[in-house]
Amino acid sequence: MAELATGILILSVALGLSYHLILPRRKTFVRAVWKVTPILLLALYTALVDGHPLLVGALLLSALGDAFLAFDGDRAFIRGVVAFLLSHAAYIALLVILGEPGRVAPWSIAAALVVAAGTIAVLLRIRRPAGRMAWPISLYVVVFMVLLALTLRLPDQLVFVGASLFILSDVVLTIRKYWTGPGHVLDGYAAHLVWATYYLAQLILALSLAVY
Repeated sequence: MAELATGILILSVALGLSYHLILPRRKTFVRAVWKVTPILLLALYTALVDGHPLLVGALLLSALGDAFLAFDGDRAFIRGVVAFLLSHAAYIALLVILGEPGRVAPWSIAAALVVAAGTIAVLLRIRRPAGRMAWPISLYVVVFMVLLALTLRLPDQLVFVGASLFILSDVVLTIRKYWTGPGHVLDGYAAHLVWATYYLAQLILALSLAVY
């Protein structure tokens, strides 16, 4: 079973890295499947190593969110946001279970405040361009801030790193959608940054939380 789990993990990483090759192409069903599969494999890996069901569920919901966000349109975007909100809810429930009350290092509080400040600054900047999407995005940010705060209660600092990378990915995605736009000269590089930070975040969260 351990060898099977390791093989699935390696395949997930390989597909996650290779997605950069197809990322610049137009959005198709094949591209969507390629995007979703690495996260589904992470969910399968955590299940095989007896990871908590909430962790498996969080990854599966993330994969569902990826499936929605693989296509354009506000409707697909809203569905993706809802799926990721549910994913974060699963992560939050897991962190509540695993957290150690009173265990918060001073440096980690400072780091979390920096991440929160940067995220809120971007949220304020895109509030008007986002229009009616500003409220769902704001709710998403609040939920993610709760998730980030709860990571500080775990002894493994990688969980905090994973959550921070997740937020960075979402921040860059939001900037692309509601600030700079697809015509920006750096948009192509930003798209790769979004995927790299997102997949790395999920990989770190899967590996660090599966051991509890």
